[in-house]
Amino acid sequence: MKTLAMMLKDLRLICRDRYGLVALLVVPIVVIMVVAAATQTDEGSKSILFPVVNEDQGPVATALIRAFREHLDVRVVSRATAQHLVAEANDAPAALILPPELSKRYLAQKPSTVEMLTDPAQWRELEAIKVVMLLADRETASLGDPFSQELLSVNEHNITGDNVSFSSLEQNIPGFSLMFVLLTLIFSVSLALREEEVWGTSARLSVAPVRPASLLGGKLLARLVVGTAQLLLLLLFGHFVYGLRLGHSPVAVVLVATAVVASMTCFAAVVAAFVRTREQAIPVGLAVAFVLASLGGLFWPLYDLPRLMQQIASALITTWSMSALQDVMLRDKSLVAVSTELLVLVVYGLVSFLIALRLFRYGGEAIS
Repeated sequence: MKTLAMMLKDLRLICRDRYGLVALLVVPIVVIMVVAAATQTDEGSKSILFPVVNEDQGPVATALIRAFREHLDVRVVSRATAQHLVAEANDAPAALILPPELSKRYLAQKPSTVEMLTDPAQWRELEAIKVVMLLADRETASLGDPFSQELLSVNEHNITGDNVSFSSLEQNIPGFSLMFVLLTLIFSVSLALREEEVWGTSARLSVAPVRPASLLGGKLLARLVVGTAQLLLLLLFGHFVYGLRLGHSPVAVVLVATAVVASMTCFAAVVAAFVRTREQAIPVGLAVAFVLASLGGLFWPLYDLPRLMQQIASALITTWSMSALQDVMLRDKSLVAVSTELLVLVVYGLVSFLIALRLFRYGGEAIS
C-alpha cells in the first residue's frame, strides 16, 4: 500500500506539470511528422540544380538537355553563371558545358569532349547527376546514342578544391557532431538554469550588483568553451580515425567552429527560456535538436527534402553551420570566402542572445 501511495503521489506531481505532460506526449509526434515529411518525397533528383552551358545550340545538345530535364532541375545559363552556381554559391553540384559544333562533329562521327565543372563536396548530388547522365544516354538513342559510341567524353574538373572525391563520412561525421553539440548545449543550458531555481541561486542573482547581460553572457560563455572543445575533438577524432578532411587552414576551422557553437549556444538559451521544469527539458531538447538536424542537412543532403522544406532549411542555424564547416573543410575556402556564413551565424547568435535576455526571469522578474 505504501508503494501504491508513493506512485499515486508522483503521478499527481507529474500531472501538475501540464506543459511537461504535453511536451512528453505531443512533441515526439511532431518530430515524427516532420521527419516523415522530410523523407517521404517523390521528387528525387528533380530538386538538384544542374546548370548547362549550351554553346552548341544544335540537335544533339537540345536532345541531351531535354533528357536531363526529365530528371534534374536544368537551367541553361552562361559559363560565368554556371561557375558561380558551382564554385561560389554552391547551389549546384556540377555544371555541364556543351562546346560549340558539338552536333556538327557528332553527325560527322567525330568525337567531342564536354566539360563538367564539379563540386565534389556535394558528392551525393554529383553521383545522382552521373546516374541521370547514364539515363540520358539511353533516352537519346534516337540520335545514335553518342555516349555508347564514345563520340562524347566527359572531362570532370573540380573547381571548389583539391580533392576529386569524398565519401559518406564527410557528410555524416560533421553532421552528427553538430547534432550532438546542439543537443548537449540545449540540455546543459536548460538544466543548469532550472537547477539554479531549485537551489535558490536565481533569487540571489536577481539582487546581485551585476547587469543581466553579464549574468547570462557569463553562463553562455562557459557553455561556448565546452561546446567548441567538444566539436573540435569530434572533428579531430574523425580526422585521425576515419581520415576526415579538415581543410588547409586550421585557424579557419577553429574560428568557424567557434562561430557555429556561439550561435548554437545563444539559440539554446532561447529554447531554455521555454523550458520551465527539468521534465520538459528532455522532450523539448530532443524535439528541437532532431527537427533542426533533419531539416538542416545533418542527417542527409538537402536535395532529399521536398522543395518547401528546402526553403525552410535555408533559414535554420544548422543549415548555415553545416555549410560553413563544409566550405572550410571540404572546399578549402578561406575565412573571407565564408564571410557570409559567419555573418549569418553571428547575427543569429546576437538576435538569439537578445531574445533570451528578454525572456529569462530571475527572482520572478524578467532578466532585462
